[in-house]
Amino acid sequence: MNEFKVGLLAIATMIAVVVMSLKVTSNQSGFGQYVTYRTIVKDASGIFPKTPIKVAGINAGRIVTIELQGNTALITFEILKQIQVTKNSKLRIKSVGFLGDKYIEIFIGDSREMLRKYDFIDSEEAAGLENLIKDTSEVLADVKLIVRSMKDSIAPEGEVSPLKKILTDVSELVANTKEVTASLKRVTTGNEEKINALMDNLQAFSEDLAYQVDKNNGDSAMSDIKQVLANTKKLTGDMESIVADLKQGKGTLGKMLVEDEIADQVKETLSSVQKIVGKADALRTELSIFSGVNSKAGGDTEASLRIYPSPERFYHLGIASSEIGPDYDKTIVTTTNGVTVTENRKENVNNTLRFNAQIGRRINDFDFRGGLIESTGGLGADYRFQAIGSKVSFDAFDYKKNVGPNLRLAIETQIWNVFFGRASFNDAVRKNRSGTIAGGLRFNDEDLKGLLGFFW
Repeated sequence: MNEFKVGLLAIATMIAVVVMSLKVTSNQSGFGQYVTYRTIVKDASGIFPKTPIKVAGINAGRIVTIELQGNTALITFEILKQIQVTKNSKLRIKSVGFLGDKYIEIFIGDSREMLRKYDFIDSEEAAGLENLIKDTSEVLADVKLIVRSMKDSIAPEGEVSPLKKILTDVSELVANTKEVTASLKRVTTGNEEKINALMDNLQAFSEDLAYQVDKNNGDSAMSDIKQVLANTKKLTGDMESIVADLKQGKGTLGKMLVEDEIADQVKETLSSVQKIVGKADALRTELSIFSGVNSKAGGDTEASLRIYPSPERFYHLGIASSEIGPDYDKTIVTTTNGVTVTENRKENVNNTLRFNAQIGRRINDFDFRGGLIESTGGLGADYRFQAIGSKVSFDAFDYKKNVGPNLRLAIETQIWNVFFGRASFNDAVRKNRSGTIAGGLRFNDEDLKGLLGFFW
């Protein structure tokens, strides 16, 4: 009963993940009929399969495949059938903001002749002119607003000119100054003694200031300033000496500035760092999770990650587990009263983990790989049917002297969006044959961005 509850909980969890994944990626594909078209662009950087296609700013399709054709990129994409695409329609690659993701915009023409399936749509590479015109219009509007503000400030209609207001304020200021002068005259009358005392204090202050600025007095402030200036002059001399040594190439920093070889090495190092950063940015990944049932091993689960450092090379990493593991021969030797008994047993290890670590190369629609397959050495090959989202795989691994290798044939197909189904036939030339039926999810970089963006 507990196993049944755990199974129901696992199925419910998978359904929840599928529903959430479909909801996140619903803007990339969905229900409806689509028509396939093609185009050729000189630069396809920043766009990938499942990149959205927009018409009038609204998602109307997605990119299916991007292939290299000569020195250009051949893009195959789907548009909703109800969108009437005419022969003089244009295609442009745009981006959301200066650093945003790219997408493709379709501008429907006014021709009455419609494109047919797999027809080509002309592309326009220079898509920044409208932004320049828009920015120019905004600048002209700002200039117009500034001129109007200046005009209103100098001579507003129906109001007193600001210049006239300034002259009026100046007149009032002069009148106030006269009043202040008269007040000062009244204050000084009868206060001559106090003013004389103030002048005496100012004279004493002047004498003290003269003493402090006298450079011949050893304890004056000027003497201290003189010492500071002397130290500054010495520091300047030291700096001149250091600069002279640098110009002559003395020291590590001087050699870097003078010797061309060291400068070239620094330049090569910076170039190498830039190449490494560029390669990291070009990495593409594909994450897959499958779970199903095997006719002999019971539950079978596999998770894998493919890393594409370039379109023609990849690394395949993964882990797989099964409810019932393989049988192992075990020999037990016991000695009782001087009698030795040898017993051969077959033991089974449950819930075993198997690891995959392979390197591969893609040639057209074929993938050839080799390395660790389920913790044993082996080779494998895949053939992809790009148009229908399916793949046929063949693996040979776990070679044994008496029974030969384990040959496995698997067929995988896309059911809808990120949901896939898989069927495989194991141990084709052995007596212990079995079959596996599984379902799972597969995410590329665009799907993972959408999924992470949904949570954060």
